[in-house]
Amino acid sequence: MKAPKDPNTKAPNVFVEQAEYIGDEELNSWSASHPEEESILAKLTQGGAKLITGPRGCGKTTLLLKAHNRLLEDRTGGLPVYVNYKASLRLEPLYKRHSNAVFLFNQWLLLKTYQGLISAAKRVGVLQSISLSFSEHTIESLLGRLEIGEVALEFRETEVLTIPLLEQEIQIVLESSGRTRCILLLDDAAHAFSPEQQRDFFDFFRRLKSRCIAPKAAIYPGVTVYSSAFHVGHDAEEIDVWIRPDDSRYESFMKRVLEKRLDVSIWDEFVKNPQLLQLLCYAAFGMPRSLINMVRMLVQDQAGVGGGGVTRVRVLKAIHQNYQNTFALFSSLSTKLPMYANFITEGSKVYQRMIDGIKEYNRSKDVLHQSVIAAIRQPVATELLKVLGFFQYSGLLLPKGEVSRGEKGTFDLYVMHYSALVDSNALFARKSISVVDFVQAFAHRDPHEFTRIGETKLLGKERPGDLFPLSLPPCQKCSMPRSSEHAKFCHNCGAALVEASIFEALVEEDISCLPLTSQRVAKIKSHSRIQKIGDVLMDHDHRQLRGVPQIGPFWAKRIFSYAEEYIA
Repeated sequence: MKAPKDPNTKAPNVFVEQAEYIGDEELNSWSASHPEEESILAKLTQGGAKLITGPRGCGKTTLLLKAHNRLLEDRTGGLPVYVNYKASLRLEPLYKRHSNAVFLFNQWLLLKTYQGLISAAKRVGVLQSISLSFSEHTIESLLGRLEIGEVALEFRETEVLTIPLLEQEIQIVLESSGRTRCILLLDDAAHAFSPEQQRDFFDFFRRLKSRCIAPKAAIYPGVTVYSSAFHVGHDAEEIDVWIRPDDSRYESFMKRVLEKRLDVSIWDEFVKNPQLLQLLCYAAFGMPRSLINMVRMLVQDQAGVGGGGVTRVRVLKAIHQNYQNTFALFSSLSTKLPMYANFITEGSKVYQRMIDGIKEYNRSKDVLHQSVIAAIRQPVATELLKVLGFFQYSGLLLPKGEVSRGEKGTFDLYVMHYSALVDSNALFARKSISVVDFVQAFAHRDPHEFTRIGETKLLGKERPGDLFPLSLPPCQKCSMPRSSEHAKFCHNCGAALVEASIFEALVEEDISCLPLTSQRVAKIKSHSRIQKIGDVLMDHDHRQLRGVPQIGPFWAKRIFSYAEEYIA
């Protein structure tokens, strides 16, 4: 089903990036098939614990929802229970103030899963014919209490959920629906969670796995923290779903993403400019969300594609903004992971040095021998590996394995984000570059062309440990710096050390942190009481946002989703 011709007014959903915010019909009609989709969906719809991994925007939620819909259609398959844990950081302050935080968080995990079970029972048509221990209203009430931090009221014995009880309830739904296995599809797991929550989640995940329950979870490279008892490979198989830009099927897949989303008249404008369309696809760097965002910038520009056309200048502007948005995701980690603020600050310099090294290497190379890969000699310092992991989470670089060069050593290979290379003129090392040259360099890469960059050059120092000190908050009583990240008491005055809440810090951030124009931010502030991220989240019915000129239902919902994404 094609989108209407004016996506700005008649079908604004056409540019909604997150799959969880569009309906089943739109998901099916607008989604292109991942090059490995059948293999991935087979693993997501059958037994066994699985972890699908990749940066934000690479299509993990889309694949989970496709698995969910496929199982719903197949009455002989497993019972699909989809759960989104995006709101989990709302419970993070409990870890700073309550001794029973682990119990409360586990209750929240169980309640969210139970909520998904009720939804599944409703979707397969058996909810009215069975008797479950908890009603939908009760579950929503308990979740609401936990998410607003209302824990003064103790859980009554009849309100406490356990894994054995959840298993019993799942079995009731399985028997009633004639299905033999429950497939738990757990989205936004180990991403929105704080490190403490992540460890507790993986203990929960491991305990859920059974003969009749197959948990699947979406995780993220670089930021995932496993519990000591959880082992990837043994407790769950990891599936990388990031679509590699050097895959022979890559370009056709990305074009298909747009073709299925856009109205024919708009799609034709891009088809008329095949090299610019190719460049946009490569600049997305394997993330459909980025491609949709760049095209949205072009279509929703004041001139619009129909007026301004798909031009080199406008496409390069969209690519520049895509790089800025991706890098902003990396920079935001200094707030979301404050202990690693120095890693983010110095990491920005490391990334620029990687770009500079590739730019220097490419200076004397022709079109077909351009390097897009940084090679770092092993062993790599632990601190630098952490920074590289943060780059992967943000989608700034893609690991390519390793290569041995005999006596010169073994090198870890990392593909740099194509938008960064275009925006920094790192290819050909000249200012004026034709679009054809860009496309040829990306489409016909020589895999043997990579840039060896030494650790010392990347860090600018001999000792990486001096460059990445942890940012530990001082003692609240005497302001003495903490002795270590694990210290519970101040070594100077003996006072108990209290950790700051990540969630509380995020909701206090100004709304200018959201991906909104400065003009829109100014309008929101002047025509409403909304100033901070928390104010947006408190505007549940969007009444404040709807009172701002030029913000209708669609934009109010989008701004609210931006705020949710920010704290996630």
